[in-house]
Amino acid sequence: MFYSRVKKGIGIVLVTMLAFSSFEYVPIFSNDSPVSAASNEIVTTEAGTWFETAFATWTGSTDADYEVYIKGENIVDWRDGSLIEDFLTDWTLVNDEENKLLVRVVDKARGTWRVDIPGLPKGEYEIQIRDREGKVLETFSNLETRSFPRNGAAFVPSNENEFVGNHEFALDGAVGGYLPDGRVNPEAKIIYVTEKNKETTFWGNAVLQTDRGDIPNKRTPLIVRFVGTVTGDDRLVGAGNGNITFEGIGPDALLYGWGIRTGGAHNIVIRNLNFDYWPNDAIELNGQNTTTRASNYWVHNNNFGYGQNLYLANAADPDQAKGDGAVDVTNHARNYTIAYNHFNGSSKVMLIGGGTSSISAHYGTIDHNWFEGSEERTPRVRNGRVHVFNNLFEDVQGHPYHNTLFERNTGYGIGAAHNANVWAEGNIFDHVNFPFLRSRQGHARGFQSNDFGSDLPSGTPNAGYNHFFGDAPGFIVSYEAVTEGDFPETLEGFRTLNDVMPGITQEDLDALREAALNLQPNVFDESSAKNFNVKEDVGIVVAHDSTTTNPNMSTSPAAQLDWKFRPSEEGVWPTGTAEQSQALRTEIESYSGAQHAAKVQEAPTTPVISSVVINDEVRSAVGQFIEAPGKIVVHENTFTVNWVNKDVLTEKYEIQWDQGSNEWTTLKTVKANGRPTSFITQDIDQFANLRSILAEAEEGGAYSFRVRALNSAGASEWSDVYLVGELRVVDAATSAVVNKLNSNQNELTVTVTETYQNRTTHEITDIFTIKNNAEGTYTVGDYKVFVNTKGNTQVRACYIVE
Repeated sequence: MFYSRVKKGIGIVLVTMLAFSSFEYVPIFSNDSPVSAASNEIVTTEAGTWFETAFATWTGSTDADYEVYIKGENIVDWRDGSLIEDFLTDWTLVNDEENKLLVRVVDKARGTWRVDIPGLPKGEYEIQIRDREGKVLETFSNLETRSFPRNGAAFVPSNENEFVGNHEFALDGAVGGYLPDGRVNPEAKIIYVTEKNKETTFWGNAVLQTDRGDIPNKRTPLIVRFVGTVTGDDRLVGAGNGNITFEGIGPDALLYGWGIRTGGAHNIVIRNLNFDYWPNDAIELNGQNTTTRASNYWVHNNNFGYGQNLYLANAADPDQAKGDGAVDVTNHARNYTIAYNHFNGSSKVMLIGGGTSSISAHYGTIDHNWFEGSEERTPRVRNGRVHVFNNLFEDVQGHPYHNTLFERNTGYGIGAAHNANVWAEGNIFDHVNFPFLRSRQGHARGFQSNDFGSDLPSGTPNAGYNHFFGDAPGFIVSYEAVTEGDFPETLEGFRTLNDVMPGITQEDLDALREAALNLQPNVFDESSAKNFNVKEDVGIVVAHDSTTTNPNMSTSPAAQLDWKFRPSEEGVWPTGTAEQSQALRTEIESYSGAQHAAKVQEAPTTPVISSVVINDEVRSAVGQFIEAPGKIVVHENTFTVNWVNKDVLTEKYEIQWDQGSNEWTTLKTVKANGRPTSFITQDIDQFANLRSILAEAEEGGAYSFRVRALNSAGASEWSDVYLVGELRVVDAATSAVVNKLNSNQNELTVTVTETYQNRTTHEITDIFTIKNNAEGTYTVGDYKVFVNTKGNTQVRACYIVE
């Protein structure tokens, strides 16, 4: 343990040992209500639209009291392009009593206000800011909204489903608490949830049932709007409580440390939310059982980070080192569209079917998602008829604890596991270890050898351990499967007709081939193409010997090609040329994820370091997957740097240290998000494998730290220097002044200026009476200083004598 001490009259903050916790958080709370009226002068900053939302920001007094109005024209229904009549034809108050939190202070330090107005179908709108007396302060015009793309399975009426489980509870598809045309349902109940009011608005009562009628599955529509960061525990919707939209207001709505489970509810929409640090799944679409088969889910335009490290915290399976799934579909859920989401760093991203019997045949759509830095399951499908199109897979590299092949982690893009029927088209693969995997054959045979494909090692056919464990084969219909792959010319080309659902004829096979040829091609960069075996990783033929043991294969339900199924082609972007692929990439990078924050116009304010701790060793939990004494998660004598910065404009932090050399070195630049403003000076992966120690304390050492905030507009000033350890002088400079006295005597003033590691200075001064033209060595504090004054009052030399 190291302590600072007082030296030369300068007080230094004592550094004490603090218990380190991997799972603390410092949430940023949103303003809960408008404040009292004051000056209403404003400076406009920005207005714009994001899909079916219009927004505006302005700068004014945080004590002001504003009213916001909106009106529109040429507003159309996305379904048929017809005009919507009698909607916002006159100026309409936005922040009425029920919707006060749509207008709020988002940056107290700069007096920035913001309004977000969801529920605006494609059209042209104006926003007006007024004071409480009705004076118009600003008008924003020419705001054109764009319809959300509504593609695929979520929008099939619940009584028109081609699989088992039709019902009358989502006849307009997935609309949640809105009308089918995108407007707020006038009958909907709307609640706003913030960190401050959550106990009474969301957790403290049965909000998902209260005042919504007594008939399950026919509840009054409900819209739950989250403002700012909201922490808590997983929330279960529950069977019968559907017709709900969960949505964030603005770009900063964050659900931190918890997720949403539908639990058998129908007609659920989840959008414009940021999810991070969830303990189980961020979103679980749960159909409840084979009787309920809950349906019509639309999960779109959300951002997903990654979950809690349950591997190190609980010694759970290593594949939970970044938490569980981001969006999982289970327990016979069906008719879902998962679209325009951004998965950034998620590990087990999307599991469709938790087991071979936990999900039945159904229709699902996955489109225009950005899987960036994910590891696997994007998605992994069991039993579903799933259309996966126009997604961007980028840097999907897996991890070393879930099988390896060719010394590569088995990170994969689209996985067809037990009885999956996946239609894959128009997807872009950049730096993906294995773009496609089909259970029990090709590259899915894991890290043991097999001899299918010229790029695979020789050995017993399909003997390698199945990456999808006991799952039976899956099927992937793609353009490549026909043009280059195993697509059979005749029925005799199948291994056995037991691999195909009954009733297929040659004419049916030809029609299926024609449909596959009309699909858009998938696009591979060189790295991704290297481990794509078109003969085995996609296609509809089950390879011979692929259903052998290693491990034993499940046979219920039987794995069979559904040759009748055809997904909707509505909303598919072409990818046949480089220009078309680039247009798709731009669309995904520009519009996937939650609403983007406005471009910053000024640098953030300076952070304040609250503490720097020299760490004791901390180890993980021990259990089935981690042997005693556990893995080191915090290395001894590393530092934990904690700082405070509530500036909403901060995008990154840069942390530097000086280890006593009087030179600053950058340790790391870290992203600003909802997680703690804290940094441990070590580089470890999610499995606690040490890459390097970035900064380490030694006995008797003294170290300085500083932090600054960054954004695209610039950088803040550096924080005040925080010193850890014994204060040491890093530089000493001398100066001398001679004043003439009587006769042949002079007064010599000698000063030594010390500079310490924290960049503070201290002066030590002494005065001596000397003769004219004297030279000599004088004691000033702990220093011996030589001064030459030849020339009476002139100082010809002054330096410290070593």
